[in-house]
Amino acid sequence: MKRISLGLTWDGARWPIRTLPPKARAFLAGKSHEAKIPSAREVAEFFADDQVSEIRICWVTRLKGGEDVLSDPFQTPEGARLGFKAIKTIPFGDTLGVIYRRT
Repeated sequence: MKRISLGLTWDGARWPIRTLPPKARAFLAGKSHEAKIPSAREVAEFFADDQVSEIRICWVTRLKGGEDVLSDPFQTPEGARLGFKAIKTIPFGDTLGVIYRRT
């Protein structure tokens, strides 16, 4: 199972992690210091294959718009929705870190 870590604006556009405060970047890294950031296509494939157990998002108080969003459209093999629950929130100034886990 994979953990996805992303910086996102309120409208779901990706936000560069390098521009987040140091504590927010550490939150996204968690205990693993995996530097690879998945592409939108990879994120869609992970969700479609039901490989995601945790999502860490730093929500940035901005609206960006445009085509650069969280993921490409996807559908699970069974056509089921994937359930996630917010289990922890941590404020980093204007940024809010949220951990979502599978229900």
